[in-house]
Amino acid sequence: MSSLPCSTIVDQLILPATLPELADQYHSYALKIRGVLKETANAERPYLKRFFQHFGPPDLPAELFAAICPKSVTDFLVWYAAQYGPGSRRDMQKTVRMFLRFAYLYGYLPADLSALSPSVRSPRMGRIARSIPAACSNALILSIGSSTPADLRDSAIISLLSTYGVRSVQIRRLRLDDLDWAESRIHFPAAKGGRAIEQYLTAKAGNRLADYITHGRASSSCNELFLTLRKPFRPIPHSNRISHMIKKRMKQAGLELPEGVLYGSNCFRHAFASRLYGQVPFKDIVDMLGHRDPSTTLIYGKLDIPALRKAALPWPGGER
Repeated sequence: MSSLPCSTIVDQLILPATLPELADQYHSYALKIRGVLKETANAERPYLKRFFQHFGPPDLPAELFAAICPKSVTDFLVWYAAQYGPGSRRDMQKTVRMFLRFAYLYGYLPADLSALSPSVRSPRMGRIARSIPAACSNALILSIGSSTPADLRDSAIISLLSTYGVRSVQIRRLRLDDLDWAESRIHFPAAKGGRAIEQYLTAKAGNRLADYITHGRASSSCNELFLTLRKPFRPIPHSNRISHMIKKRMKQAGLELPEGVLYGSNCFRHAFASRLYGQVPFKDIVDMLGHRDPSTTLIYGKLDIPALRKAALPWPGGER
């Protein structure tokens, strides 16, 4: 690809007046042209905002496109990879790739620079899932008080993540009518192409949910269970809010995760799977994690390292 000067831009195009308006235009493009789900399009918004902010004020679309060139895009992606984990890096590179293609199709950029933001690929079984230690998880739950609505909400969320190993998006989508108090059941909606999950509502999780609903949840017409803490009270808009909450609560409790374990709902999900693996039938683990493809569940078979060492066969001709 030939190098383009950063100042190159088609001046006669009518650009949106502000970056929020540009983001709205891209959001509409994602829904109508790319045909993605509204949830997927909304998930791209925080990454697009970070991309815009990187190029600084005065926050005008013309200034943004004047600053975008192969070097500036590459520099941004290198910087971002050093600041964030692999999951965030993957989502950012996808958002940047789609935005650059959008900008080219709409004539805001004279060349398609989307190839500068490649897909982040990782072998499906190429890594070991990292989980939060049980002692750390228990200490975190016990450290959260019950004096404020935030305490009650966060305690209930972390209790559900630890007890059921669900995804944060399933927590955000959980509705009041997903709780069957009479039968002591809880229903988690499907996520990421998986299946819905129905589980027994444990006493500990149920008590925390009841405390939050009774004393911590704001009055709202929304049927989603977990709401934001400030007016206007609405469902938690993005999963990164839950990740930030977990990190904040960990710091308040003086707890640190082992190296390689990222703050967020996945560390609880991995811990949940590790507790089950080898203890219950494999099919039951698949069902409890909501996977459609059983091969997705196989990664958790690498969690029990001592058992794997015992199962390893000696190398032919090696020492016995």
